[in-house]
Amino acid sequence: MLALVRHFLVPHSSNNHRARIIHPSFVGFAVLFFILFQVSFSFLPQFVPVVLGYVSSITPEEIVDLTNKEREKNGVPTLTMDPQLTQAALSKAADMFARNYWAHNAPDGTEPWKFVVDSEYKYRYAGENLARDFSDSNSVVVAWMNSLSHKDNLLSSRYSDIGVAVVKGELKGIQTTLVVQFFGTKMGIAANAENGPKIITNAAQEASVAGIIGVNSSKINKSKQLVLSPFLATRKIALIVISLFSIIFISDMILIKHKNIQRISSRSIAHLLFLFMILAALVVSKTGLIL
Repeated sequence: MLALVRHFLVPHSSNNHRARIIHPSFVGFAVLFFILFQVSFSFLPQFVPVVLGYVSSITPEEIVDLTNKEREKNGVPTLTMDPQLTQAALSKAADMFARNYWAHNAPDGTEPWKFVVDSEYKYRYAGENLARDFSDSNSVVVAWMNSLSHKDNLLSSRYSDIGVAVVKGELKGIQTTLVVQFFGTKMGIAANAENGPKIITNAAQEASVAGIIGVNSSKINKSKQLVLSPFLATRKIALIVISLFSIIFISDMILIKHKNIQRISSRSIAHLLFLFMILAALVVSKTGLIL
């Protein structure tokens, strides 16, 4: 057993003085395993009592509060929660779940402003931000603030009202949380002037789309099954595999130097730097999408 471990992990005559685990054939096997692991996710719920999805603690109140805090920081008047815009946001989220799409416009071309009009909110200006797969409210608002188009909606002085819906459900086979944020100013109410492009007076043309927000639907899974995040599971496996290879490459370099073994060609340092770059990217990567 010890001989087998040494063969795989330690440079030795049995493996031509290169740990077997960092031979090209074994690295190829590791890559194949990772690909199969990714593919197996779609079939996992058929064999294990698990739900693929994202667990979140987002609330509409927090989204509104964080939005108004960002507006205060930038000297923009805060927004008032409007029940009609809130209903519009709920309807938009429900429609995305019901028709299984993730976009500003529905598959049949229906624009988001239809939900605003259907809620009997007669708007002069309107805007929409959307988000999905986030775990908390702050991450949602931070993501919007880091996107120029979403930030423009969030901080626009044209808007006086806001409606937010946060809904959990199943979208394209994944349990997720959608956040839908509608902004608006009613007809007959003058909007504050702001620096930027000239505002067109036609309401339909003025409506701007910047992001996506999630809402609840009838597809909500009410069982007590374990919820497994595809993103987090994949990231954890990748972190483990890359960390293992990094440790082995470092150990290989130390042992080769210590034993004074000469190699005709060695790219251990280049491989290690490449692994460190991937590792850093994995550490800073976060779940969540915006539109």
